[in-house]
Amino acid sequence: MPPKFEPVPPPARIALGRSLLRSLTRKLVVLAVLGAALVLWALWQYSQRQSVDASTLGDYRIGGDAVNVLLVQPDVSLDLGTGLRGDYTAQLARALAVQFEQLGYRTRQLSARSDEERFGQSLRQENRNAALAHQTQVLQSLRETSAPVLRVSLDGLEHNGSVVVEQRYKVELLDPRTLQPSWQARLTWREGRSQSIVLLWHLRQNRLPPPLWDSLATLAVKRMREDGKLPPSTIH
Repeated sequence: MPPKFEPVPPPARIALGRSLLRSLTRKLVVLAVLGAALVLWALWQYSQRQSVDASTLGDYRIGGDAVNVLLVQPDVSLDLGTGLRGDYTAQLARALAVQFEQLGYRTRQLSARSDEERFGQSLRQENRNAALAHQTQVLQSLRETSAPVLRVSLDGLEHNGSVVVEQRYKVELLDPRTLQPSWQARLTWREGRSQSIVLLWHLRQNRLPPPLWDSLATLAVKRMREDGKLPPSTIH
């Protein structure tokens, strides 16, 4: 069988093919750089989703084997025009109690405000008396137990329309004898588009990321240890 000779493409066609290949390569490189930049931006934003700003105000530190967690719940908003409140003060207090129980402490959770006070019903004399009696009973109980007090409260919310985009909470360590703060931390949680990206990443691995109150509680306990207000190990 006689050999076949393929026609040699003209130089102009070869140059055009090389030009198209270089153009395609440049576009792929640009897309790869943009993709890497977006991933780095999302990771940076996710790393900034939570922060803590702590300060030491006294010498008192956690000792013994019991801790009181005092929840200061915010007012209940009945204004539907403002959208959902979206605060997780109660969940954060419970998460802190759970973490201290895991460290071997006996915990007791108390509410600093009565329902009458939270719902704005303290204008009537009987409701005002009930709110004052509740506060007196709580303060007396804290002094009688003489256990360290962790006071958890809402420090502020920032909205974008009806959506909460930033949440700030305050955790304070109180001396039960004076009920004055010896240490305080402001915990901040920021919402962002990266939260959805990270959620999808966790779902691909068949697991969910921890809720924000667990993350903030872990952050508070870690900072408390770093500041010397909590022993470095479990007590049992």
